[in-house]
Amino acid sequence: MIQLTQLIIGYKSALLRSENLQLTSGSIYALIGRNGIGKSTFIQTIAGIQKPIAGEITIEGQAISEFNMKEIAETISLVDTRFEGVEYLKVKDYLALGRAPYTDAFGRLNSSDWQIVEHVATDLSIVHLLEKYTDQISDGERQLCSVARSFVQETPVILLDEPTAFLDYINRKNLLELLVRLSIEKKKCIIMSTHDLDLCLDQSIPFLLAANGEINLHETLTKEAILLAMS
Repeated sequence: MIQLTQLIIGYKSALLRSENLQLTSGSIYALIGRNGIGKSTFIQTIAGIQKPIAGEITIEGQAISEFNMKEIAETISLVDTRFEGVEYLKVKDYLALGRAPYTDAFGRLNSSDWQIVEHVATDLSIVHLLEKYTDQISDGERQLCSVARSFVQETPVILLDEPTAFLDYINRKNLLELLVRLSIEKKKCIIMSTHDLDLCLDQSIPFLLAANGEINLHETLTKEAILLAMS
């Protein structure tokens, strides 16, 4: 699915390197590391927003540097830490923005598009929010809606930058369980930056550990080893 080859990310200087990394469909990965180490830059680089200093990122064998904007929108969805929404817009219409890559020149949605919105809202248990406006719901509910919109977009790759930041413990746990299930059922490749080490360990989620200027995949890792690597 995603192949990173001799990748160096950063701005004027390198933040993180990845020699050779493969991420597969039907899997979720927890991107962890200390604040400021480059996790958000890594996500933005995978999303095609930030160009790498060197190396290559391919998705299904095609370099993302060759993707046009429509191809990126049909392949990768990105959820930032903060809610990026439109005030005074109903939640159902906010979720429907995820269908933008597939609509006609007038942005018209058909019945199939609205069915996708309904199905995703059901999966994420936010049907009760659909008729509310985005300024009438809590920060945690807004974040759930952002995650829902990424599934409405129906991309094979979903990038989540600290999606549980504004959720309480129970909702963080429920969201992680849901993401694990949906990654398998929908065959998504999900990369999620997070500080919820214990919850990720409980779900046996593989870690992308950013430490010492490198990012490496660890299928199994103890909390002690994580803390030591990040110290």
